[in-house]
Amino acid sequence: MQYAAVRTWILAACGCALAACAPLAAPDMRMGAGAPVVVAGPPFNAVERDFAAKVVNRTVYEIEVSKLAVDRAVSPAVRAYAEGIVQQQTQMNNELVALMSARGVAPPRGLPADKATKLHRLAALPRSDAFDNGYIRVVGIEDNRAAIGLFEKARREVRDRDLRAWIDRSLTILRVHLANAQSVAASISG
Repeated sequence: MQYAAVRTWILAACGCALAACAPLAAPDMRMGAGAPVVVAGPPFNAVERDFAAKVVNRTVYEIEVSKLAVDRAVSPAVRAYAEGIVQQQTQMNNELVALMSARGVAPPRGLPADKATKLHRLAALPRSDAFDNGYIRVVGIEDNRAAIGLFEKARREVRDRDLRAWIDRSLTILRVHLANAQSVAASISG
């Protein structure tokens, strides 16, 4: 399925009229579209290493919990949202891991305790409206707000040019994820 068709389908499934989302969806949301080629550069400083490790942990968690939502969601809008998250976060994570590797930083392994706990809480919910609401509230809204804050702070502190460019592209995507999650939340709560 072509990216534009998938994006249109996700936005429609989210109960979000394309015209209403146009200001958010206008940027090219494909990670790697126009992205610079990652080449070896100076090693990350402590702030950059810490940020990259936090983001890899967060992204792996979001991919895993979204895969769970693809299987367990009752609402087609929630399932479509989760499918989009899996696709885009996988691409984001792959790019960040490649950049980390080019800078001599190994990505963290496994989920930190707080992320594992969130994943287990959602996994304990049966396929139901409660699962859908929990996933959208926690992953779609709360986690995206926290991620946006983390990325905005890093944008001010990071000096590596390639990492800053990746942060800028990712912030655009995270803001779209948050807006879409808010639309889905409104459509399933009514």
